Amino acid sequence: MILTTLCVTPAFAAVPQIPPYLLSFYTDNMLFKQKDEVVIAGTGTEKKEISVELINSKKEVVSRASEKVDKTGNFEVSFTAPEGSYEEYTIIVKEAGKKFATLKNVVFGELWLASGQSNMQYPLGQAKIARKWMEEKKPLSKNLRVLITPFYQELDGTKEIPSSPLKDIPDSKWITGESEEIYGMSAVAYFFADKLQKEIDMPVGVLNISLGGTSIASWLSREAIDSDKKVKDDLVARERYIEKDKWRDDNRSLYHDMTVNYNLRIEALKHFRLSGMVWYQGETDLMFGLTDENYAAAFSLLQKSYTELFSYKNGLLPIVYTQLVSYNYGDNNYFLNRNIAFTEMQKQEKDSRAVVSVYDIPITYLKETGYIHPESKKEVGERMTAAALGLVYGKSDTYTIATPKKTEIKDSSIYVTFENIGDKLTSNGEVLEGFAICGSDGIYVKAKAKIIDKDTVRVWSDSVKEPKSATYAYYLTNGNANLYSSLNGKALFPVCPFVTDKAIGTHYWVEKPWAECENETVWHNEDDTYTDYYPTWDAENAGIEFNKEGFIDIKGSASEFCVKPVLTFENANEKNKVFSFKDVDTDYSTYGTVTFSVINKGTEDITFSGLKLYKSSFTWYSAAVSETKGNFAVIPADNQWHTITLDLNRLYFRGNDCGIGYGNEKLEEVKEIKFCFTSPEGTDGNIGLDSIEFTACATSSEKHFDPEKENADNIFEKISCFFVSGLGKILN
Repeated sequence: MILTTLCVTPAFAAVPQIPPYLLSFYTDNMLFKQKDEVVIAGTGTEKKEISVELINSKKEVVSRASEKVDKTGNFEVSFTAPEGSYEEYTIIVKEAGKKFATLKNVVFGELWLASGQSNMQYPLGQAKIARKWMEEKKPLSKNLRVLITPFYQELDGTKEIPSSPLKDIPDSKWITGESEEIYGMSAVAYFFADKLQKEIDMPVGVLNISLGGTSIASWLSREAIDSDKKVKDDLVARERYIEKDKWRDDNRSLYHDMTVNYNLRIEALKHFRLSGMVWYQGETDLMFGLTDENYAAAFSLLQKSYTELFSYKNGLLPIVYTQLVSYNYGDNNYFLNRNIAFTEMQKQEKDSRAVVSVYDIPITYLKETGYIHPESKKEVGERMTAAALGLVYGKSDTYTIATPKKTEIKDSSIYVTFENIGDKLTSNGEVLEGFAICGSDGIYVKAKAKIIDKDTVRVWSDSVKEPKSATYAYYLTNGNANLYSSLNGKALFPVCPFVTDKAIGTHYWVEKPWAECENETVWHNEDDTYTDYYPTWDAENAGIEFNKEGFIDIKGSASEFCVKPVLTFENANEKNKVFSFKDVDTDYSTYGTVTFSVINKGTEDITFSGLKLYKSSFTWYSAAVSETKGNFAVIPADNQWHTITLDLNRLYFRGNDCGIGYGNEKLEEVKEIKFCFTSPEGTDGNIGLDSIEFTACATSSEKHFDPEKENADNIFEKISCFFVSGLGKILN
């Protein structure tokens, strides 16, 4: 007889127990927000009691709390945090009276979330001032506490991007500034927190959560998106909305798809209580064509949903954010409009938002990071600190950038009055730079500007008698603009770029930094290979130096010599080709005159022999000297400044001033400009050049016969009188 033994588990047998544990981001060195709810969360055995003890530096239990594990196996135990200080605490966590976790070196202070894309992710170790610190392995402040989480861009397909939020962030840990790992945290967030800690005199913590190349929708939850018709409709219209049941149909993008970064690294942090958020994001959405209006809606949703997620009780969660850096996003003015829109977003929730400007900060970069990532992050972070000190900590009534409050047109000037000026408007130079002005023709020209009251600037140009609109810092490379708000005698934030009347503008201002004749080099935005400082001027048969008094010294080395602004560069990948810089003005067809100052410091008279404007190496035009019969002028050797005005509506093909003259319509695409001079045989020219200014077109652009054609002084010019028109048409 064969006996069969049946193994049956009795109904009363014990279910295997899983050891209790805390979520991954509860580690030594952590920081909790002072005087707010502290939540300790993890997993345990159903119905068992989880107790938490807070022990101070004197080994005294100063707080004790407990809760039972719920039926899902999760627990949350909370108590009220003590006031912020440098005292280091210990937290002991027990299940059913048995200790299973100890958190050491815990402090209480101010806790901020730092999020965004690459300019926020940009590591401290690559920041301009911190690279030497990292090389020297310099320990930083232990009073800075940072939650470090993995960068999930390393997902390689073996780990699926979740369609729902994760409850934990594995491999997270808190570090202090003394750890070498601090150099991997956000540089902007470091400088923000370091400055804030010194100002409020208590520890500051950072949830370091950012990822380069990400859209704002990737940081929003599905619930938030579904609750906001405007945001959802925009995603649907752009085919960016993903139904939950369609999540696995395609490979998900960690950077562009809705909810992905929220799911991976935001919701799990809901147990923390925040003081506020610093945000540096928007480049990706700008390049993807998200409109100002729809970005503002997504931003509002981000603030509202994070306020709820982190249980922020005092209104909306404060957000300090920054304008975007100068970069070729596809349209030279579009990023400026987005930066202006950022200030309008701030005005929608004045009590909980602050925006700072960054256009004046050096935008040099490391070649491996690309020019969209300037290495100067200290200024950005510390401006965010200044904003937070006012917005959150009540240290100042001025915590966001100054913007125009009203404008008034009178006395051939535009008067712009600002709000959020701090103590008063100020400048970092004797002359205000970055202003342009236009009349009803919409042609902007460089303008003069002066601070006439603590909150008001007068803007004008002698060539625009009836102005209609003014701009400030409204061009791609606008780092020379120098108007600031101030606080306690120091510059605070650069004033926001602006346009006083966007309805007027057929030819938006493109700054000509070379026209000042002051700066030897200028920054040009091109791409990762060709964005750099370039010379402003070059010369042929001459040497040039930039005089300390603010003009160019020119020493001719031949009887004929010229100087020319650098408007082009050579592409190493395409030999024998030159390209115009994207941020220079190549369209001169709306200008009527160009005026410049010149001084002859030699002993012999010198001739200004022509302004040559090149459309190609063969096709060029010279401009007539106003109120004269030619395109040249004599500069006497009197060591005095003289002003020469050229008429861009009297252009001569290849300098032939005895035939048909052309109007400025020929100057729609100028590749090169030369200021040419001739000195007597056997002498070297010694002149100075300064203050080159263009004015709007004052007369119609039409062909005209010069009545002085009988003055042709050679046979070629006589023939040109009859044939130059036809030749010009063929060549153009």
